[in-house]
Amino acid sequence: MSALRFVIGLFILSSLWATPLRAQSNGRGPVPVAEGTPGSFAVGYSFLNMNLAGKPTANLNGVQSSATIDFYPRWGATLDSSYGRAGRDPGSGHNSYVLSVLTGPVFVPKQSRSTRLLVRALFGVSLVDSSVQINQSNLYYRGWQSRFSWAIGTGIERNLNRSTPFAVRFSVDYLRTSFMSPDAVVRPQNGIRLSASFVFRFGPREERRIALREP
Repeated sequence: MSALRFVIGLFILSSLWATPLRAQSNGRGPVPVAEGTPGSFAVGYSFLNMNLAGKPTANLNGVQSSATIDFYPRWGATLDSSYGRAGRDPGSGHNSYVLSVLTGPVFVPKQSRSTRLLVRALFGVSLVDSSVQINQSNLYYRGWQSRFSWAIGTGIERNLNRSTPFAVRFSVDYLRTSFMSPDAVVRPQNGIRLSASFVFRFGPREERRIALREP
């Protein structure tokens, strides 16, 4: 559970870092750009560190994409997918990969006109494909396991420019999946997923303003 403690600690650190944002968005001045955005689409690079099939941790590189709908200024829902692939195993000659499709709520505890802190809890399915060494021998079997998976994480999103719908997002998630162990038992796997994404926000809500007529 050290990976889970790492994400929780990072979330606390991010919250402390984002405290000045609260003073900038305490109800005075214009509505933050993030509050006027009903949705966004993001795509970028994903890095996953995971203990595949009970082995020492492996590094998987790939892509991540997500679509988010903001129902309220601080609450939304997201559909997240990621694919990470590791190098060829020297013993089995097989490449391992993890494909995850998750969905869940997103909460924005802190935000300003250009930056916001995100917290999310995701649930769905992960497909883990890897090779498993049998009883420390030179024999391997290749298998894949598709099971329930979940993730919790946090991230920072920042506008590139106030006049454009583009932003960048950096996030970290604790990812929990499952795979068949060498003794043919389904066991949980822990992983840390890092991502850097390019975000496009679409369909800003129209701001209603009351025009004051001169006497």
